[in-house]
Amino acid sequence: MIKVINFLLVISLLVSSFFITNQRYNARQLYMQLNSLQNQADTLNKEYTRLQLEEGTYASGLIVSDFASKSLGLIQPDQKHIIYLR
Repeated sequence: MIKVINFLLVISLLVSSFFITNQRYNARQLYMQLNSLQNQADTLNKEYTRLQLEEGTYASGLIVSDFASKSLGLIQPDQKHIIYLR
């Protein structure tokens, strides 16, 4: 009888040790995945901030007027080239 109880205790000890080992492995895998996703979120936040700054630069109109004057050869009209319609 004692041998059977000891055998059952050993089996339950082995099963619980495998379960704990498996749980620790899963926890480490999930932690590595969390760390990777946090790094990806940081990268995306930096990219988003850079894009917001770039959008602000293009929205100011200075870039557009600089592109129009240098690349397209456009100039600001003077008073003799402006026609007012009624």
